[in-house]
Amino acid sequence: MNETAEGGRRDLRIGFVGTGKISRQFAAAVRATPGVLPQAVFSRDLGTGERYAAECGVASAAASWEGFLSDPLVDAVYIATPNSVHFRQALDALRAGKHVLCEKPLTSDTARFDVLAAEARARGLVLMEGMRILHDPVFALIRKEMDRIGRIKRADLIYCQYSSRYDKFKEGIVLNAFDPSLSNAAVMDIGVYPVALNVALFGTTEKIAASSTFLHNGFEGAGTATLDYDGFSSNLVWSKIADATSPSVITGENGTILIDRLSGTTRLDVAAADGKIETVPYIPAENNMIFETADFRDAIRGELDPAPFLAISRQTALTLDAIRRAAGIVFPSDEEPIG
Repeated sequence: MNETAEGGRRDLRIGFVGTGKISRQFAAAVRATPGVLPQAVFSRDLGTGERYAAECGVASAAASWEGFLSDPLVDAVYIATPNSVHFRQALDALRAGKHVLCEKPLTSDTARFDVLAAEARARGLVLMEGMRILHDPVFALIRKEMDRIGRIKRADLIYCQYSSRYDKFKEGIVLNAFDPSLSNAAVMDIGVYPVALNVALFGTTEKIAASSTFLHNGFEGAGTATLDYDGFSSNLVWSKIADATSPSVITGENGTILIDRLSGTTRLDVAAADGKIETVPYIPAENNMIFETADFRDAIRGELDPAPFLAISRQTALTLDAIRRAAGIVFPSDEEPIG
C-alpha cells in the first residue's frame, strides 16, 4: 500500500471508467492532488486502456468490467462515459464497495439518482457528481458577492459553446456527443452547468418554462428555461451549436455580478449601482478539476460532508427533469425499467 506524507495516511486509489478527453483531464488532476493515486483504468478495448494508462500515469488497465470492479487496489471509481450508462456503472461500482465520482449528469433522471443515493447510504460509501463550479473556490466568492449586491432581481446564467463535434454532425457523422439514444442533449451536457449553479444559489422551484431547438436526428442542440422565484426570475441559456460571448449575470438591487464562464471561471466582476466595475481577486487553477478531486478525497476520509453536494445534485436532477418535460426532450432510457 502506498502512503502519503500526511501522517502515514494511505493514498486513495482511483479507477477510471472512460478514456476520453475529460477523463484524461481528471487523471491529470489526480496526479496533481496529494493523497490520491491513479490506480487502474477500464476500457472494453484493452489496447485503448493500455495506451491511456501509459499516457496518463495509471498503474494498470483492464478489459473485464467484473475484474476491474473486483480489484482490491481500487478504492474509488471515476466515471466519464456516455450519460446512458452512468447509472448502471455507478450502481455496479457501489455494489462492489467502491466510492463513486461520476461526471455530470450523474443520472438521466431523478428516479435513477435516488436509487444510487440510497445504495451509497446503505453501504456507507461516498457518491459525488463532478460539477466543477461547485467545488471551485470561485463558488464561495460568488456567494460572498451576492451579499453585497442586495436582494436578487434577475439572473441570466449562460453557457453556449460550439461543439468541436458539431462540424462532423453537419457532415452526416453522428458521434456520441450528438446521439440522443445515449441520453445526450445540450441541456444535459452544457445546460447542466447553469442549472446546477442556479439551484445551488437559489434552490428549486416548480415554476419552470423551457423550450429547445432540435436537430434532424432528435438531438436537442440548444435551449432556454425560465425559473420563477419569489420576486425574480432566473433565465438559463445553453447551446452546443453556437457560441456566446456574454457573461452570466446576477443582478441585485445594489449591483450586478458578472461571471465569464461557468465550467472554468477565469474572471469575476461586480458592477456597483453607480456603474463602477470591480474585478474580484481570483487566480483560476490551470485544471480546476483538482478541487473536486480534493473534495472527493476529503469526503472519503471523513473530513468533508458530501451531503450538501449530493443535495444540490438531486435538485439539479429534479430541475433537469422539469426542463425536459417542458421542452419535450425524451430519451430511450425514460421507458426502461430501473431495476
